[in-house]
Amino acid sequence: MKTINITWKAGEEFHEGTAGLTAWHDFQGYGSVEFLTREDLAIADSMQQWFIDNEKRIYALVCDYVNDNYQELLEDSEFLDVFDEDSESYETGVGEVSEADMQAGDIFKLMQLSGFILHHPDKNAVGMIFECAWDEEHGFGIVIQGDSIILQDGAQVAYRSLKS
Repeated sequence: MKTINITWKAGEEFHEGTAGLTAWHDFQGYGSVEFLTREDLAIADSMQQWFIDNEKRIYALVCDYVNDNYQELLEDSEFLDVFDEDSESYETGVGEVSEADMQAGDIFKLMQLSGFILHHPDKNAVGMIFECAWDEEHGFGIVIQGDSIILQDGAQVAYRSLKS
């Protein structure tokens, strides 16, 4: 894993960070993976260090959660309805997929990481935004706090503000 150096640009609602990531562990990036925060950029170094220190744990939590809940996510999305007798594959924002791909649930083929929402290190939390084959309109968002997935839904959920 390459060292992550985030360069921040101040914004009105969110500050935007770039690190030149086009992938993160086994997830391909949906373009360049961005970092976002509402926190004061005076703590940018400590947010980055928190992320680096917790990266392996975050990755494991995401993989475990999505793999454990994939069939339910797929069923809730009703995505499989796009496959009929005439179509063997379907073009999505993360690439062409077949019904067999969707049933197999290879999350590294079906999901691409768009960004991270960093919070104050004291909150021990991160939001993540994914583009996913099963819900192109809403994507997939997840919020991790401590060792738990506290929220998951469409990508917008990752932007939620957290209490300490």
